[in-house]
Amino acid sequence: MVPSFEPNEPVAQVDVAVEHLPAATVVRVAGELDHLTAPAFEAAALPAARQCAGRLVIDLSAVSFLASAGIAVVLAAGAAAPGRVRVVVGSGFTRRPLELTGAGEIVHLCTTREEALAAD
Repeated sequence: MVPSFEPNEPVAQVDVAVEHLPAATVVRVAGELDHLTAPAFEAAALPAARQCAGRLVIDLSAVSFLASAGIAVVLAAGAAAPGRVRVVVGSGFTRRPLELTGAGEIVHLCTTREEALAAD
């Protein structure tokens, strides 16, 4: 008989917070963003995208792993937001997968939060 794998903790963890600023709504994500954690991200990002009056900023600078499920949520939030959408990618962990998928055609990729929040 082969023993089954039963972890005591989830394999992937993510923290999602929404911050409402005068000129933007910021969805900050920290941790691993994969098929296990994307639903928590989606539950915060899509309502924030639909309800933001101005710019939506998705801050992925503290994401250590970005899988296709997380990219799908970024793109869905980008499509749902009525205004401009900027994604803070920080490092190659998040920038490279978003560039490879062509996400930059739907959302604007930024290196820092300050850049994403800067006036046009």
